[in-house]
Amino acid sequence: DDDVNADGPTELFSSEPRQATDGSLSPGPLRFAAEGERSISQQISSLSLSEKQCFDNLKTRWKESHPDKPLSDEMILRFARCSPGANKFNEKTAWRVMQRFDRRYLVLTATRLRSQLLSKTLFPVPGMVTLDGHDMFYMRPSRYFPKLTPTKGIIDNLAYCMTAMMEEEKSCTEGIGFLCYMNDWKRCNFSIEYASQFVKTLQGRIPVRVRVFLIVNPPAWFNALWKLIKPMLFSNFRQKVHLIKEDQLSSFLMPGYETYLPDDMGAGTVSTGELVADFFKYRQYVEEQEHHKLFGLEARTPNK
Repeated sequence: DDDVNADGPTELFSSEPRQATDGSLSPGPLRFAAEGERSISQQISSLSLSEKQCFDNLKTRWKESHPDKPLSDEMILRFARCSPGANKFNEKTAWRVMQRFDRRYLVLTATRLRSQLLSKTLFPVPGMVTLDGHDMFYMRPSRYFPKLTPTKGIIDNLAYCMTAMMEEEKSCTEGIGFLCYMNDWKRCNFSIEYASQFVKTLQGRIPVRVRVFLIVNPPAWFNALWKLIKPMLFSNFRQKVHLIKEDQLSSFLMPGYETYLPDDMGAGTVSTGELVADFFKYRQYVEEQEHHKLFGLEARTPNK
């Protein structure tokens, strides 16, 4: 929503680990919950000297430069860990992302994005990981129509899902993977503005490190569009992009990936509709708990 105001001191990120341990969620939504997460203070205390120096410098610079726009320790740590380039905790590149970061993403919620999230266009897939152990999120581009839905809607969906994944220490530290399933995708599902905004978001608009980007079953005519998209990608990001057939997934994903793959895909066994509904319900739960902590309210047990 354009009327969301994130310029003030609003801070929706807790320094405590987000875990649904009160028994109020059913197994479906709970598959999106991280287990054994350390608090942000514990994560900071375990940083190396050089990493801690980067974190401290970023925190000090931000407080001095933007006293009216506070960032939590969690967010500053995320910027440091996800600094663009070959190495994490690069103060220069992390600072650049911090300066360009759209604070509106701090206050996006599942409820605000309900219709877009439930469109089954883009969502995390719990349990599905790359051969290197990176958690994956999934996109079905044929469900997005630029002429019907503003670009901002799908970009907010992308930013929200990646930001949610960054709440897990493992994903924030090691990065994530992306699976783009191209079946049924047509030219009406594409626009230059959409492509441009999408790749910019993947490459530094928010703190996240994408380790692998799989474009699965691209149509024959995709090569013409790929020539337009490719120059938008940084050289190191291009190396992460793989145009593959569905039967090549085993070269990139952990054995048994079919157990977690959405049934959108030929080998998938998990209900796509249930995945999306459970992700939405879990995020509503997390955000409600954060809201109650922030305002000192009694938490309400959600419907399972």
